[in-house]
Amino acid sequence: MPYRQTIAAAYDAGVEEEYNRLTETPLREAEYQLIVELLDEYIHRGSVVIDIGSGPGRYAEHLLQRNCRVGLIDLSAKSLKAFSDRMEDSCNSDNIIFNRVSCATQLDWVDDCLADAILLMGPLYHLVSDKHRNLTLANCKRILKPGGLLFTVFLSPFPVVNSGLDSIITHTNFQGYDVPQFRCMPGIAKKIMKNNGFDTLRIRNIEGIASFMSIETISEIITTDKKSDFLNTLRKTSETEKRLGMTHQYLIITKSI
Repeated sequence: MPYRQTIAAAYDAGVEEEYNRLTETPLREAEYQLIVELLDEYIHRGSVVIDIGSGPGRYAEHLLQRNCRVGLIDLSAKSLKAFSDRMEDSCNSDNIIFNRVSCATQLDWVDDCLADAILLMGPLYHLVSDKHRNLTLANCKRILKPGGLLFTVFLSPFPVVNSGLDSIITHTNFQGYDVPQFRCMPGIAKKIMKNNGFDTLRIRNIEGIASFMSIETISEIITTDKKSDFLNTLRKTSETEKRLGMTHQYLIITKSI
């Protein structure tokens, strides 16, 4: 099965799991907060934002609550339907520009210079070929207004594999499907962005030092105070230069040049 179809099938089968993922553990709650606070810092209220690889739309929903106009794109039709169902009675539904099944490499139908910001929270690690990643970034550059912002999540080789390589392809089983993943260190991610016309503004580890904590230790973070302390610790260490990439995933914020 071509990997686009594999990804679509996997996420069609895991809509509920993916939607609940960012609330199921203290670490996933922290992941959401660490990303959302950067979206709030950089994306002005009322901005036009395209969420490519939106899944069931948690980040899109947050942006709609900030009066942004949002377009959603994903390979999973069931994920997009789940979002539409949640938004059916929402007062923010008029700000949904589109909600469409498509691939990040096939976006000729999206207008030029439409967006103030684009989210790529999954596509660049699901696209395992240089050609497809570059095509996706070319689409983003065309769709963004001059100086527009791109928020991209990359997977790191550390600590999943101890290979010493700056980039590698791994595989994970999701909903019974073998899903390939591109992983690279931040230095490689910055080069990819630069080569496609984007300057890096900021990089933030998502799990960071929590990657070294046991599941049991994280599961004990249950009170509001403990969760707050945990989030603050991750935030304070998330952008330490020597630790960048020492995490499962990281967010890179870039600007179109």
